[in-house]
Amino acid sequence: MVNYLDGLLGHAARRPDEPALSLPDRTLSRAELAASLAGVSAGLAARGVPAGGVVAIAARGQAACLRAILGTILGGRVALPIDPAAVPADLDRLLAQSGAAAILADGWEALPSGRPVIALGELPAMADPAAVRHAGGDHWAQIVVSSGTTGPSKAAPASHAQMLQRTRVLVPLLGLGADDRYLPLIDLAYALGRHSAVRVLDVGGAVVLRPLPATVPQLLALLRAERITYLSLTPTHVRAVLDGMDEAEPALPAMRALSVSGSALPLADRLDVRRRLTPGLHISYGSNEMGFATHAGPAELDLAPACVGRALAGIRVEIVDDARATVAAGTIGEIRVAGAQMHDAYLGGDASGHRDGWFHPGDTGWLDAHGLLHLAGRTDDRINFGSNKVYPFEVEAVLRTHPAIADCAVFGVPSRQHQEVVAAAVVLSAATTTGELRAHCRARLARSKIPALFLLLDRLPRNATGKVLVRRLREQLSGKAS
Repeated sequence: MVNYLDGLLGHAARRPDEPALSLPDRTLSRAELAASLAGVSAGLAARGVPAGGVVAIAARGQAACLRAILGTILGGRVALPIDPAAVPADLDRLLAQSGAAAILADGWEALPSGRPVIALGELPAMADPAAVRHAGGDHWAQIVVSSGTTGPSKAAPASHAQMLQRTRVLVPLLGLGADDRYLPLIDLAYALGRHSAVRVLDVGGAVVLRPLPATVPQLLALLRAERITYLSLTPTHVRAVLDGMDEAEPALPAMRALSVSGSALPLADRLDVRRRLTPGLHISYGSNEMGFATHAGPAELDLAPACVGRALAGIRVEIVDDARATVAAGTIGEIRVAGAQMHDAYLGGDASGHRDGWFHPGDTGWLDAHGLLHLAGRTDDRINFGSNKVYPFEVEAVLRTHPAIADCAVFGVPSRQHQEVVAAAVVLSAATTTGELRAHCRARLARSKIPALFLLLDRLPRNATGKVLVRRLREQLSGKAS
């Protein structure tokens, strides 16, 4: 049975001296990295953590985090990476729910009590990878905690086989190979950054870890100097890079694949990326529960610049109405997904989102005539204004065309008269008034879609992967709609 790290182990056996992990002060070969991960597995076994046992990972620093998580998985234990920003009450709940056998720690000042704590630095530096490798297969390899942007966070386990499928299905679409180099800008405690690292290691490429510069020009210079060919970003990262750069021509011409996921990337930003950073933009849609479900490379973005792509191999994507009947192309409805790489249930047996063999990730969208998926928003964010249904993406797209708006998020607020009214949180880049914004919308939208409430902010509240915390915005306007 497969182990999630079989690709790395295979490359380590065939070409052991090739570089795998580039650190500021040294480079680990494939064989050295595999042996380092095996040292973690051997150390956990020596401390009585059995195969199948859940190990919470509380490691600060990219190198320590990567070693702790992958070393835990290699030996058949289940890695539960802890969010560095998580509050103690949430951590206690998560550890209890998962039945964590121990906490593998490095650099954390305060840790939850009640579980044995194992210091990463006290584990063996190296061991034999073949001796500790566990035949994972359908056994759990990791538990990933959802972002909780629209409700309480949930913990989704995934098996070795599922994670390997999620890793490899994108490789031919991204065009990755043994000469690729990946530098994580997203903390490796988060799945989005970590899975991209494993994807490169799985094809025999190298992961580069460096302190991130303070300015965008310095970051771009670093990416060029380190010959980085693969990058994974959230829309928030993209906007920050675009805002901070001064190059007029593509700043990263050697970038083979700049992959963006995590939330919807506005069309204007997509066009900017392809013009100012690299033509090699890739957009993926998915979640912690299912991995990626669709993918759009340059060819798909040429055809439909605002899409999130086609269903991946082995994945079925459908759009259904409230009665769960499929709808015609171009009709907005709820997205549902099926495939072997989907999770079966959250921790505790919670099967919410699963219906009739399909997983409903909680998003709305439509399929165009080419079979490309377009996102409309979250099902929770669909606004019921009387008998009209308003989708936030429509209103946000109009607001973004106003020259004074730097960022925005549209959502519904409960109303005594209309069920809900449209509200917009906006970040301004120039002086304007809510009256001017409303007039801008009135000229371009139906009456039911014009924001009744505006919330002016210095910035939108987002989680670590860039998703807007809609619940927090809604709370600020609670009770203000008539």
